[in-house]
Amino acid sequence: MERSDRGDAGAVRHAGGRAEPRTTAADARLEDPRIRTALLVVAVVAVSSAAILVRVAGAPALALAWWRTAAGALALAPFALRARAAPSRRQRWLLLGSGTLLALHFWLWFLSLERTTVAASSVLVSMSPVLVGAGAAVLLGEPPSRRVWVGLGVTVLGAVVLVAGDLGGTGARAVVGDVLALTAAAAIAGYLLVGRHARRTLPVSVYATWTYGSAAFVLLAAAVATGTALGLSQPYDRGTWLAILGLVLGPQLLGHTVFNLLLGRVSATVVAVVIVAEPVGATILAAALLGEAPAAWFYVGAPLVLSGVLLAAGSARTRAG
Repeated sequence: MERSDRGDAGAVRHAGGRAEPRTTAADARLEDPRIRTALLVVAVVAVSSAAILVRVAGAPALALAWWRTAAGALALAPFALRARAAPSRRQRWLLLGSGTLLALHFWLWFLSLERTTVAASSVLVSMSPVLVGAGAAVLLGEPPSRRVWVGLGVTVLGAVVLVAGDLGGTGARAVVGDVLALTAAAAIAGYLLVGRHARRTLPVSVYATWTYGSAAFVLLAAAVATGTALGLSQPYDRGTWLAILGLVLGPQLLGHTVFNLLLGRVSATVVAVVIVAEPVGATILAAALLGEAPAAWFYVGAPLVLSGVLLAAGSARTRAG
């Protein structure tokens, strides 16, 4: 075993060239399958709160995406500096690409919601685990197990059932929205695949800081190009700022960052499948906090989604990858 060159940011490399993850205290704790499972639950609950917070915030969706990524990067920057694992030039380009994919996911999904039904957009974005599974097999050499594929299929079926009563957008505008949603799914799939690759050699604080910072830069450019108000010249009201704080602490830091932490030990496919449980959590929170009763299809689709997630996440308990 020998130390890698600077390009692997302190990773350990076997004589055959295979790089092992750069182990940190946080990564070491993930060897316990119970901790991995608990963190998956925490992350899903955290990202499920995003829809509620976006609903109560009096700010454009693009502005909210910028604030959550920019503030997330600033919050993690001190930990990234403390890690003393500066990415190489090649890795910086990779992290810039990861951040760009995350920004595109947010932006394209928001645009799709303006052009097609929420149901159609949600179903198409839920196709991301299929893309991640194929990408993991081809690009990362990590073909999902049969159990994960079954869980993936059940989860996607459940996602379709969840919104079956709402499908039906027609016309050219809806078609454009559908294409945007599918592209958003491809973007989040790429983001997860890059994250799985980068987390083999970079601590989560370094990876997340660079990725969120890159995403914030792209979203800022999009906001300027579209004339989106960011609340800088004309500050938002107190309730909106509290919602933004919630988005940063919940969906961004406890959600995305925990998922990124898990990518060091859990396959991108499993993480992608678990993320599909977000609409279930969001619906439950909306019913509890906003009094929005779920449609009848929810009671059929939600058990399917959760069953598929449990099947796929079971592999995260039995093996660290």
